[in-house]
Amino acid sequence: MDWQNEPATWKQLRYLRQHGYTPDRHLTKTAAAELITGMGGQIATETPAPEILVHQLPKLDAYLLRTTVEEAARAVSGATRENIHTTEQDLAIAVSKRQTFWIDTCRDPTRMQAACGQVLELYRIYGCSFEAPSNRQVQEVLSALDSVIPSWDRDHPALFYQTLELNYPELARRR
Repeated sequence: MDWQNEPATWKQLRYLRQHGYTPDRHLTKTAAAELITGMGGQIATETPAPEILVHQLPKLDAYLLRTTVEEAARAVSGATRENIHTTEQDLAIAVSKRQTFWIDTCRDPTRMQAACGQVLELYRIYGCSFEAPSNRQVQEVLSALDSVIPSWDRDHPALFYQTLELNYPELARRR
């Protein structure tokens, strides 16, 4: 059997579950690797395969990440039976990238997964005052803000940190 068509490893499945993706079918190593790279993770392969080695998150800004999630959600709602799994995976990847972006704004720069200019700037201005939140905490803040203020992430990113502190005061670093 070709290693790329073998079942996904337990490490791949663990990573996917930790990042909010629950496989609803058996995944191959290749399919799992593509999902993980799409979420910004690093892939360690048994046999080097250049097309699925380490990939970094694209240099996206907060608002573009939000619009990508919204487009993926629309694609899921309009999906046919034949492509529902693909569109759901695309949505899970988009959500994970957005969560990672905001988590990174609260991580020490040496631990960031997507150290683009906007992430570093938000960390320097706001995020350095917080411990890194969990995916669930970030998603709760994002959902709350998205539901009440259109374009908050483009026009008022400080609202993320204000909402984070109000809902999770334990994440505020004590000086």
